[in-house]
Amino acid sequence: MRTPQQSVPLAAVHGVVRSPAGPRLTIRPIDRPALRDRIDIAVSDPNTRVLMICAPAGSGKTILLTDWMRRHVGGAESAWLSVSRASTQAQLLWSTLRTQLAVPEAPHPGNAAPLAEAVQLLDAVSARSTPVVLVIDDAHLLTDPVALAGLEYFLTHAPDTVTALVAGRFDPPVRWHNFELAGQLTRMPAGLLVMSPEQVAQLCRQHLPSLTGDELRTIANLTRGWPALVRISAIHLASHSRNRVAALTALARPSQAVSDFLMRELIETLSPELRLFLTYTSIPDSFTEQLADELTGGGAAHRMYELDRINFPLTHALRGDELWFSYHPMLRSYLRTEAHRLGIETRRDLHVRTATWLRHADQPLAALPHLLAGPGETHLQRFLIDAALELVLEGRGCGLFAALHSLRPDLADDPYIWLLCAVNALLYGDAADALPLLEVARTRQATRVSFVPASWIELLTAATAAGAAVMAGTAVDDTTMREPMQSTGNADIDCYATNQLAMATFVRGDIARAAELLHSALAVAEHSGRARLAVQAVTRLATAAGLAGEITAMRERADRALSLAAEHAVPGNPDTTLSLTMSALAAYLQGEWPDPAQVRAALTVHSRQDGSSVPAAGWHAHVVGQLLTFESAADKSAAADTLRYSMLELLDKQAVPTMSSGLVPPVVWALLRVHEPRTARLLVEHARRTLGDTPDIAIARAALANAANSPATTSALVRPLIEKSETIHPTNAIFAWLLYAVSHPEQPLKAREGMANALRIAARDKLVRPFLDVPQAIRLLDALAGQLGRHDVFADFVRRHPKAQRRTEHPALTTTEVTVLRLLPSGRTTQHIADDLGVSINTVKTHLRGIYTKLGANTRVDALDRARRTGLI
Repeated sequence: MRTPQQSVPLAAVHGVVRSPAGPRLTIRPIDRPALRDRIDIAVSDPNTRVLMICAPAGSGKTILLTDWMRRHVGGAESAWLSVSRASTQAQLLWSTLRTQLAVPEAPHPGNAAPLAEAVQLLDAVSARSTPVVLVIDDAHLLTDPVALAGLEYFLTHAPDTVTALVAGRFDPPVRWHNFELAGQLTRMPAGLLVMSPEQVAQLCRQHLPSLTGDELRTIANLTRGWPALVRISAIHLASHSRNRVAALTALARPSQAVSDFLMRELIETLSPELRLFLTYTSIPDSFTEQLADELTGGGAAHRMYELDRINFPLTHALRGDELWFSYHPMLRSYLRTEAHRLGIETRRDLHVRTATWLRHADQPLAALPHLLAGPGETHLQRFLIDAALELVLEGRGCGLFAALHSLRPDLADDPYIWLLCAVNALLYGDAADALPLLEVARTRQATRVSFVPASWIELLTAATAAGAAVMAGTAVDDTTMREPMQSTGNADIDCYATNQLAMATFVRGDIARAAELLHSALAVAEHSGRARLAVQAVTRLATAAGLAGEITAMRERADRALSLAAEHAVPGNPDTTLSLTMSALAAYLQGEWPDPAQVRAALTVHSRQDGSSVPAAGWHAHVVGQLLTFESAADKSAAADTLRYSMLELLDKQAVPTMSSGLVPPVVWALLRVHEPRTARLLVEHARRTLGDTPDIAIARAALANAANSPATTSALVRPLIEKSETIHPTNAIFAWLLYAVSHPEQPLKAREGMANALRIAARDKLVRPFLDVPQAIRLLDALAGQLGRHDVFADFVRRHPKAQRRTEHPALTTTEVTVLRLLPSGRTTQHIADDLGVSINTVKTHLRGIYTKLGANTRVDALDRARRTGLI
């Protein structure tokens, strides 16, 4: 292949530049080997007749092809055509090709057919065996019908040795679909010409080597890798290197150099109608065809077609079932500047139209900036009255508050907005943040009148105070709980307040009344079409069922809340996370293994404004998540330690006796499974000080006594619970009867009585978990097989459970004996163990004798084998 010239002067002849090697480059191109490789592949492919490169102005098409031509080595002939708007395009096209390909002009009569030039050149090229590469740059300027017809004929009938590289801002009007159908056309997408962050940095440092990583990232974000804008930005920064912060700010406005480029290369060529369309549709961040119609008065489809036809840089993305369009950020900034020429009334009208359309499209947060830019207070206040609480409950409160504080700090200081800030904090379990926000709201109530009715403020204040008290584990003020609650007429406030007051009623122990309130809130939410509040009400009804011991109902309600959320496309929030957690907990109690996605949901965290993280659905859900993680963990000791830490966090930060104490026994059973009785005892003591002597704490203490092989203490602790087993939580009643049964191994009648009652209570909701937690329960069930009458069916179901482990029973080892036992596998001598523990060798021998006796072993190897089989190590 012939090597092209490295430097050829430009010789412009009537609008066609003659230069086999392409234009002379006055800048150093960025090396883009991936793009050159694509050109190489197209040129070497015998099926490819045309490689089409269409991209907006300044995308680097000419530089890429020039760089490729000058690097290209081989036996090919080449010709370069730079098209202009000359009126004699057909004549110049063929004369230039003949000149560059050294084809002599054949004589032909003056009335030769329009395609005669193309036929003559085609015959000459076809007679040659060498490959031919033809570059047509700025091909979008080809408009002469004769030139276009000749070019189409030439490319259609050209031999396989000819490849055309066609570059332009959009396709010249040739029937390219015929080439595509024949497999002869390859397109290089415009997106491939976008520079990567690394290439942006390389180009910018040609002009200003000292640019920092943050500055380069800012340029990359502003320019989105548009090569011309990258270079303009780099030159701009180099000329303002003494104050680069101000220079970067100017670029975003954008700078005069950027504006000149966009105007001359993009906007100037458009019709006034299209220019006005671009200006109007630059008001929203992005738009659909329908929104464009609303802004421009109709005809958007035709204008979008025109823009698409000329390959105007307009990006699009599919959201749901709608196509949304947006402009490059620098282009939009220029268009927004142009919008200021429309006049303030027109701009305000466009903002109001945009906001109205977005609200009807169920995008209230996107509508807010336009309302803030619109005229007067009426539209904005109506929006906040209608949508503010809904936005907060959707989890988009932070965006709402940021916009208000930035653009309307006076309105952000309204008592209602401060109350919503407190609601937002409660939504993510931040009681510590909610309480001071609530106090600020109360202070503002005394000094200014809100734009919402006083009844709204009164009810929302009471509901938020109740929610904060529940979350903080403090007493709920009696004045807050007054009933009956007066309706405000606002479904969002009424439902939210009822849900919050219902939770406070839970804490007071009146679960039936709480459930009644929640059913009322659910009815209002469903009647008003408030799906998110309906999900919240059903989630809390699931909580009520769980607190009442109705585990199957808890699971069904949690699953219903999740179905409602999916049906109405309610985004993930603490309520859906809590529903996932409760469904998982119910599955755990019923002996099933929950979906791993539910476990992950329970452990979801929320980032607070101060940078710290809190569990998204509260510490109760987080502890449940850690409990479920413990069950599947390979390293159960580490998992148990994490579980204990989460429980301590719950006790210290969000302890509510009616809700928190029920998690203490499962955590204690987990710690006992990894032989941490001392740690478990410390946890129980802390829980007892925090929560009081609840039935759950009594069960946890009985579990410790059982682990310490103290049947008399175990029996004494559970006896008060047995006497009221029909009125306490079912899981506590089951645990109490099981511990009673296993604490009387020598009294078969009492053991059978305890087991029968445990099975009777557990069978209602198929609660398998207590039988798996109490260490001797499965062995006792085995011993009583066939002796439990009508309870034998459920007993057999439990006995066949995959996790029903049969452990060899032996007297419990002391803490020190367990420590010595765990040192035995290391192969250390008795003296070494004594040195490690800081005791005498005789003390270690005494412990070893105790271990051998309790395990029924005679040697170290035998003791280790029995310890492994029984789960001690």
